[in-house]
Amino acid sequence: MAIATLRQNPPPAWLQAADEASTRLMLLALGNRKAIITGIVALALLVVMVDTAFGGTTATEFQGIYDKLKDWVSGYLGKAIAMFAFVLGLGIGVAKSSPIPAISGIVFALFVAFGPAVLEGIATATA
Repeated sequence: MAIATLRQNPPPAWLQAADEASTRLMLLALGNRKAIITGIVALALLVVMVDTAFGGTTATEFQGIYDKLKDWVSGYLGKAIAMFAFVLGLGIGVAKSSPIPAISGIVFALFVAFGPAVLEGIATATA
């Protein structure tokens, strides 16, 4: 009796489309177990690795080396290296009649000037 009623009064098109979509999703989920397992493993790894986001705030064994390198780069050594890069780029630019090497020297000097602050911000970022 129910089949005869469905043949006479079929469900609306949106309901049929929703039923087909849910069936396809279910078949996709059942047929793609490898992807589901991979997703679960990736999610578990993310949950386990959340603790490592605090890696920049612990263990002071390398504090001395870090401070020494930071002082060198942000001090006179960093300024001298940046100036040398600019002068070298300027000399090569004059020899080649091109401003690109001088611009490269300026970009290098900018990296030396702002690089330590950017790296420190990245390394000490916490969740």
